[in-house]
Amino acid sequence: MKTVFLNQNWTLSNERVGTLAATVPGCVHTDLIAAGVIKDIFWRDNNRSYQWIEDEAWDYCCRFDAPLGEEVELVFEGLDTYAEITLNGRLLGMTDNMFIPHRFDVSSVLQEKNNLLKVHFRSPVKEVAGKPPTRGAFTTERMYSRRIQCTYGWDWVDRFVTAGIYRPVYLSYANGIDVESVYVYTEHLDAYGAQIYTQFDFTHYQDGAIANVRILDPNGKVVAQTSFYADRPQMVRRFDIAEPKLWYPNGYGDQPLYTLEITVGENTVRQIFGIRTLRIMQLPDEKNSPYYRKAKQAQQTEAGQVYDQNEDFSGFQVIVNGQKVFCKGGNWVPCEPFPSAESDEKISHLVGMAKDMGANFLRVWGGGIFEKQAFYDACDRCGILVVQDFLMACGTYPEKEQWFIDALTKESEFAAKYLRNHPCLAWWHGDNENATRGSDTQTDYKGRDSALSGLAPQLYRHDPSRQLLPSSPYGGNTYGSITKGTSHTTNFLGVSFDYFTNNDCNDYKEFMEQFVSRFISEEATFGAISRPSMLKFMTEHDLLEDPTEEMIYYHTKNNPGLKGHLFDYVRTFAQKLLGEFRDGEDQFFKYKYVQYDWVRVLFENVRRNTGYCNGLIFWMFDDCWPAALGWSFADYYCMPKAAYYSFQRAAKPIIGSLTAQDETYLLTISSEIECKHGVSVRADLFEDGKPTQTYSTAASTDGYGTTSLSLPWAYNKDALIVCEIDSPLGCDRCFYHHGTLPLTPCDGDIRIVAKTDDSVTLTASRYVHAVELEGECIFEDNYFSLLPEETKTVRITSRTQNSDFTVKAYTL
Repeated sequence: MKTVFLNQNWTLSNERVGTLAATVPGCVHTDLIAAGVIKDIFWRDNNRSYQWIEDEAWDYCCRFDAPLGEEVELVFEGLDTYAEITLNGRLLGMTDNMFIPHRFDVSSVLQEKNNLLKVHFRSPVKEVAGKPPTRGAFTTERMYSRRIQCTYGWDWVDRFVTAGIYRPVYLSYANGIDVESVYVYTEHLDAYGAQIYTQFDFTHYQDGAIANVRILDPNGKVVAQTSFYADRPQMVRRFDIAEPKLWYPNGYGDQPLYTLEITVGENTVRQIFGIRTLRIMQLPDEKNSPYYRKAKQAQQTEAGQVYDQNEDFSGFQVIVNGQKVFCKGGNWVPCEPFPSAESDEKISHLVGMAKDMGANFLRVWGGGIFEKQAFYDACDRCGILVVQDFLMACGTYPEKEQWFIDALTKESEFAAKYLRNHPCLAWWHGDNENATRGSDTQTDYKGRDSALSGLAPQLYRHDPSRQLLPSSPYGGNTYGSITKGTSHTTNFLGVSFDYFTNNDCNDYKEFMEQFVSRFISEEATFGAISRPSMLKFMTEHDLLEDPTEEMIYYHTKNNPGLKGHLFDYVRTFAQKLLGEFRDGEDQFFKYKYVQYDWVRVLFENVRRNTGYCNGLIFWMFDDCWPAALGWSFADYYCMPKAAYYSFQRAAKPIIGSLTAQDETYLLTISSEIECKHGVSVRADLFEDGKPTQTYSTAASTDGYGTTSLSLPWAYNKDALIVCEIDSPLGCDRCFYHHGTLPLTPCDGDIRIVAKTDDSVTLTASRYVHAVELEGECIFEDNYFSLLPEETKTVRITSRTQNSDFTVKAYTL
């Protein structure tokens, strides 16, 4: 195919604003911002004034010249959403689905000169007005529209309902036989090499031609090739590759990428792929085995009693190339409230941050979109496994209506062909949380028809190498259970928040031990972003001096299913865990650090149960708008939060964690790698802030799983234990402190030894529990502890030009 892109000379018009210059790809909001019609929609609460945009109709128009052709299609890769398309006064068609491309035959309509293309968008809100009420989280009119769900308003993004041509538009000219799609995956992998399955779908195959196929290794060397006469709609070939270079998730190996190249007639198509196998192993727990007994105990917890009715239990273990993988990462949401504003650069940067954080897994959440190819390409390069939800979330969708099933059928065929060749893609989810109370034995449940009638047939046909899990969470009786399949601990937020509200939190670490399941697809924490990011959308007064905290509150969206507001919960927990607020600065630090410790406790808890639990995916990795006290680990401006550094520490291949058991201290060493290693251990007991006793020993890991040993000290609730482990897999520092963590400033106990453009070296005169480096920078490490007289150099891996940073210290 030959293409002519139509990305110039567009206008946007509307009775209210007149005619303006427009950008395509783009949307109404971004064009109004560019024209100065509306101000910065992120600043303070400006967006309250711009909700009128969603009620309007809008016209995009373009004049262009183009060559004629016998077969020409007008292709829109993304229209949001209810659109009427005319070319030179002739109606081409109407659209009602944002998630799929739209194609129109314009062979008889196209002119060489002065074509007029018009796209009329109707209000997505008015389009579904009067529909029968349905049930769901947040606003529910969204469930009648096949468009991005989260920007109708969620508990982490304001309401931004827009319209526009949000992906490229172009003319496509047929020029003989062409490759419509390619499917390539690793069919077999063994000691003799890899067998690669390839499938080619052709258009205009009646004009048969020789097809030449080559496979190039990551260095560009041809490792397999063939030729055949292509005169059928679909043809299959298999290739054997000796000594293949295998693709592994981050932390388990490299990510070599191969290239398949097919030339047929005048057309050449190239497809990047990786050689790897992946399966989900769900072995049943033997009755009365340790895992079986742990599952029985889990059912008796407050969280376990919410959904779990299982009588048998099983694990959920991801196996890549025959190797166990502990999956760790976050949920991915669109990184802009307007999909057209997502840039390849921002997406790639965020995925790189996830890799640097130690993640090997991102779940593309069902209230967003099928992301740009740049996202999946970056995950291929970085070794980030991806699970893709289909685009439904938290509600009762009209799946009994045929139009809805037809829409899902089109979406699943598109998605399968769009994503199936990426080695990062692990499996599919039918939706997010629609089917939480369903099970495989029920004749009907929310989401069943969507998954089994709308999605499964096309996925089984177009991507048979991957599993479709009907929903997330999935498995057992019911799908929200914690002893089988995957779970969302976000389903138990009410349990957590009731605890924060009604208790002194002295046993918060022990309380959180109940939140361990077989594979956690959502684990929720939240806290504040950094000062430089805050000041991009509010004033210093808003941040530190306003007693009402109005702007922090506005930029902390709430979940209406909770008893209270998320802002109040984070405030309450920060104060109970870290101590009474001394002033605005102290309060702001604790808003940040509360998420750091929350992540630490949850992650260490899961790592102590490696093998029983084999995945921890936090809610959420990135942000869709400037959230103040949000769930994310990287904020809207791509700056790491405190939680980012907590994850980075706990995601290392080998870590330690300390608990108090049977009147002593237990050190658990957790390894994610299937090999045995020796480990050296050093533990220091602190009393009144000074080390009084030291214990050293040696241990060994048994491979993938945990090893435990007791320290030789009787339990003392006033003591602090700091333990360091060292092994060929790396080193780690963990601690144990009874009860909460009342932190106090101790800036005088820390000193800057050296400071350059790309590093800072610090030392401490006493034990410092948390060193905070704050600036418009990405640091190699942050919120770390320092022992007395310890010196630590921290690299600055990224910084805004001329930006500086501050150093603050806090101790117990």
